[in-house]
This record gives sequence, structure tokens and C-alpha cells, in this order.
Amino acid sequence: MGLALDEPEENDKVVTINDIKVAIDSDIESVTENLVLDFNKEANGLVLLGNESDCC
Repeated sequence: MGLALDEPEENDKVVTINDIKVAIDSDIESVTENLVLDFNKEANGLVLLGNESDCC
């Protein structure tokens, strides 16, 4: 699973979260339900947190 700043593709579900439009690939939508996007200072970037039991 990855994260990209890109235009939505045809099979993506587009939702608005905190006034930000987010495109989610319909194939992985079920595993993104309880994720939180956060900034990690150690990684110096964005990370997805939560849903560890369903993670790859």
C-alpha cells in the first residue's frame, strides 16, 4: 500500500476528509477505514497509522 499526491484514477473513490479531497483505490478501501495520516519527524514525512492487524 502506498501514498501519492496525484490525480484520482477512474476506479478511485473520492471522499472529502477535513475539507481535503482524497482519492482511495477501491481495491484497498476496506483496509483504509481506520487509518490516520500523520507527520513523523523521524521519518521526515507522512505516515499512515492504525489498522495494524490488516497491514501487509
